Amino acid sequence: MMPDHHEDGSPPTGSLVRVAGSLRSAFETTRRAFLEFLTIPSLVIAGFLLLALLTFVLDRGRLSNGSNDAQQIWGGLFSDAQGARNFLGVIASSIITVTSITLSLLLIAVQQGAASLTSLVFDQFLRRRTNQLYFGFFIGLALYALIVLASIEPRHQPIYGVALAGLLTIVALYMLILLTYTTINQMRPVVIIKSIHDHTLLARERQHDLLRATRRSPQNPGLTTERLNAKRSGFLTRIDVAAIDDSLPADVEIVILASIGEYIAFGDPIVEIRASQPTSAKLKAAVGEAIMLEAQRDLDSDAVFGIEQLMTIGWTSISTAKSNPDPGLLSIWNLRDLAARWLATDASFGAPDQLGPRRVAGVVYVDNLPSRLMEAFESLIVVASESMQHQSAAQIYRTFASLYPRLPLDLQRQSEDCLMRSLSGLGDHILTRELAASLSALVEVLRLSGRPECAEAIALAREKLARSISQLNSRSSRTP
Repeated sequence: MMPDHHEDGSPPTGSLVRVAGSLRSAFETTRRAFLEFLTIPSLVIAGFLLLALLTFVLDRGRLSNGSNDAQQIWGGLFSDAQGARNFLGVIASSIITVTSITLSLLLIAVQQGAASLTSLVFDQFLRRRTNQLYFGFFIGLALYALIVLASIEPRHQPIYGVALAGLLTIVALYMLILLTYTTINQMRPVVIIKSIHDHTLLARERQHDLLRATRRSPQNPGLTTERLNAKRSGFLTRIDVAAIDDSLPADVEIVILASIGEYIAFGDPIVEIRASQPTSAKLKAAVGEAIMLEAQRDLDSDAVFGIEQLMTIGWTSISTAKSNPDPGLLSIWNLRDLAARWLATDASFGAPDQLGPRRVAGVVYVDNLPSRLMEAFESLIVVASESMQHQSAAQIYRTFASLYPRLPLDLQRQSEDCLMRSLSGLGDHILTRELAASLSALVEVLRLSGRPECAEAIALAREKLARSISQLNSRSSRTP
């Protein structure tokens, strides 16, 4: 967040704000590019540049030792200067041409996959380390061949460099086959959804440091509060709790009013300062700078983003826009697996606290992951009624039946509210055997858990829908 005043108390000029905003945007774009894609290709390209230097030194060492007779090495292979030039020129031009054509075709395949699911497919394609390795290898090999080609002169024939270029070309051509297969394989819904599932688990693990360093609720509700508003817009991606603690007096408490992944508009309240007396401008500036807002969300540190990606894929596939139940079911099952894992290991879901010793901090952070997970299931129930996909609705109700006994009290109440609201759209479905069995299992679980009101409401809705069996009805007249 940008400070709203200079050190001397005067407001910043408009030109300085624009320059600072441009620099910040460029920094965020570069940082995100390296986080998502450029790091591994850059390292591979740097490795090829070092390899070119190494082979140059080896060939120079051969000449300095008096071994200038190239005909004696490997039977004269690569010993002709003009032949080496032609060979390296073909390698460089061929690799660049083949790579360009292949990447164009692969991007078309990725675009088709994105059209079938969502634009999130592009994000998954870029984040895969194997894809990054392939791209870096092709570009690095082309640069390597050009560098070795440029080093050829009458006094220097890079026999080792040319031979290694030929060997690496064979490897690159085979890697093109691997890239083609892996790209097609990555467009399968099961692979895309499983990748998002795994990234979401890792993102949640990375959030443990934030959860360990903060409290979930204020300890001094009676203190005077002062709110800080956002000076720019964007998604909340990071919170530097250590920087806040370093500048925080003992009698001051900081409440973060947004959770990781939430969008903050300009002027929205983002921090609440609880103190017994007015706080200094230095503290406010330190707190503002510790709240990181960016234009894009980061799946590596934003677990809610992963949940929303799975929900979006499920919504798109289940809705009448695609009417493809398979990706929708995969999304439901992976969301269910995430919930089951967190119920067993995550303190926010009522599991024993496994985060380790907490350090005393004056920062309060509200974790919205559990509630957003329940809201994802609620959204999928809504779209299942819109498209009449009974199998999707059945799996969602079965998910609630499986998870409900393990949910903490607050999530049980949210689940009950979700289930009660879903009954208004249950009449859009035909009561298939699968749907009836899921509803019966859910009713039984709710009764055993001591929730008779919700159980009876679902049982009554199921009975009303059952009366439409063998009767000629439309989706608007199946329930009386």
